Amino acid sequence: MSRLLGIDVTKSTVRAAIIRTSYRRVTLEAFGEADVGWAGSEVEAIKAAVGSGRPDACAVALSGERSFYRRVELPAAAQKEINNVLGFELEATVPFEMDDAVFDHRVLKGAGDESISIFVALARVADVRGCITPVREAIGIEPERVGTGPLPLANLVAYIPELERPPVPGPIAILDLGEHASEVAVLLGGDAVFARTLSRGTVGLPASAHALARELRQTFAAWRAQGGDPLTCLYLCGSGAAADGAAFFLSTELGVSVLPLPAPRIEGMTPEQAAQVPRFAKALALALGLAGRAKALNLRRGALEAERSYPFLREKIPLLSGLAAVILVSFGFSTIAEMRALAAEREALTTRLAVATRDVLGEEITEPDKAKEVIEAGPAKAEEDPLPRVDAFDVMVQLSKAVPNEIKHDVVELDVARGKAVIQGVVATVTDAETIAKNMKEYRCFKDVKMGRTSTFTEGKTKYQLELELKCEAPKKKPSTAEPEGSAQPAGERADGGR
Repeated sequence: MSRLLGIDVTKSTVRAAIIRTSYRRVTLEAFGEADVGWAGSEVEAIKAAVGSGRPDACAVALSGERSFYRRVELPAAAQKEINNVLGFELEATVPFEMDDAVFDHRVLKGAGDESISIFVALARVADVRGCITPVREAIGIEPERVGTGPLPLANLVAYIPELERPPVPGPIAILDLGEHASEVAVLLGGDAVFARTLSRGTVGLPASAHALARELRQTFAAWRAQGGDPLTCLYLCGSGAAADGAAFFLSTELGVSVLPLPAPRIEGMTPEQAAQVPRFAKALALALGLAGRAKALNLRRGALEAERSYPFLREKIPLLSGLAAVILVSFGFSTIAEMRALAAEREALTTRLAVATRDVLGEEITEPDKAKEVIEAGPAKAEEDPLPRVDAFDVMVQLSKAVPNEIKHDVVELDVARGKAVIQGVVATVTDAETIAKNMKEYRCFKDVKMGRTSTFTEGKTKYQLELELKCEAPKKKPSTAEPEGSAQPAGERADGGR
């Protein structure tokens, strides 16, 4: 939640509006007003209007009397270089050097294909800095935005839909009728496209009423001279909005409908606050410009924007330090939690290793390196090899050796399971089958070789069945003294039992 402040400073009065913002919600907290003469200085008047409590951000506006507004036509090809080109275009239209100026701009809608229209607001850097300094001295923070003249009133569009979509389509005007000066902004489609400051206000009324109306007619004539359409209506705000007969008089003199400024759609606004909105419209618009995408121009640019960065960092040092401390503490807790999790995982893996080594190696080992050494060294005692000493492949090899070259033999089925083998083959005669059975008995890993039943397979062919038991005893080791070093193993006998 943020507490945002808008400050409207005139020659005689300071008005302030404070709003609170949260997720997609804006509420009005308070309005404040102080007389500069009564307070003694502009700084003291700002303190009195703002009251107690430090805002998170603030915005202020430079008087329109110290601002300049220009409308510039540029080729469409220059759109990407507007910031570089505008300075040269504006230099011949202002009574001071552009090195001493600061400006902001907005590209107007509805431009042609060959050219673009740009609305520019500019002022002297010294004047803008003079607007920033009292605020900093009064509340201890610098404004994030510096508006100019009546242009901040465009920020009300998001909360007063009538300003963007009037009952009769077309441009509208907002007249901020002050004590010593009046400011006019023309809005088209919700964007400010024209602005002017008048040197007359409510001081001198009713004698100066016709002079004020004359200046307003000249202002709207200047708008029409720039190619603008006739105004559809004029909304009245400022301290003079509540003057008796002001709306009727201006409507008669200007020939346009004059209406009071509608109440903005802000949650929690009381009827008393809604009645004060026209008087505090500019201060409220400045605060709303901090709450979202502002439509008004901002003179806090260039060198003034750079100046803002250092005080801003100094203001945020306590917050940044707190955030850094929170991050470090969170990192420490996260590291400790991760180390505990790793320790628990290591303990669980050590327990599993102890169980596995006890079941496989016969002893509990909790060190991975030691378990690896024991596995690589092999068993300490000569235990029985779990792999069979003779398998189906050995049976096929010995069968091929047992069949003489002159006998034609076909294998119909070979089944080896659970230490027994069953061979079904086809030969020419029973005698050939007996010869094969006799040769199979000579292999030491075949025990109890039996000739099964025989039958006629086809004409001139006999089918036989041979059953045998696979049992291969390990060869006896010869004494080491009887075998000279480097002697070869007898041919035809393998150390693996004949496989």
